[in-house]
Amino acid sequence: MLRPAAPADAPAILSLRDSLALWHAARGISQWREGQIPLAVFERQIADGEWHVRDGSDGLAAAVRVLDDDPAFWVDSDTADAGYVHGLMVAREESGAGLGARVLAFAEDLIARRGWSTARLDCMAANAGLRAYYEARGYTLQGVREFPPGDGRYAAALFAKPVAPQDGMARAS
Repeated sequence: MLRPAAPADAPAILSLRDSLALWHAARGISQWREGQIPLAVFERQIADGEWHVRDGSDGLAAAVRVLDDDPAFWVDSDTADAGYVHGLMVAREESGAGLGARVLAFAEDLIARRGWSTARLDCMAANAGLRAYYEARGYTLQGVREFPPGDGRYAAALFAKPVAPQDGMARAS
C-alpha cells in the first residue's frame, strides 16, 4: 500500500502538506501553516527513513511519518513502549474513500513490526473532528499537552492505541 519515501519524494510531501495547510486555513483550522516546514527538513526525515508514501494518479495520494520517539509532544517517549504517528496526510481528491484509515492502519502495523506495543499520535486539541476520527479508530485520549505562549506549537491532544508487537520483537521498556 505505502512505500518508503525516496529523496525525490520530498518536494511532493512538502507540496501535499502545504496544500492541506491552505485547506485547513480556509476552514479556520490553524494546525499547519503553508511554508512552515522547509524542504530540507523533509529531505532529512526521508533520509532517516521516517516517511512512507502512496502514489496517486496525480502525485502523492497520501503520506505518513512514523517515529520511534517523539519528545516534542510526549515527555516519556524515550522510555515508553510506543511508536509515533505524525504528519498523516491524504490528498483532498483522495478523501472520503477510507484512505486515511488505511494509512493509519499501515502506520500501526509498522509500529507493531518494530516491536512497539502502543501507537501514539497527537492532534490539535481544539480540532474536535480530528479527535473524533482518531477515537473512532480505537485511540484513547491520554491528556492534553500545553506549550508556553509564543512557542509556535498548538495545545495537543495526545492519543494512544494498543498494537500487538509482531514476530516476537517485543521491546523491553
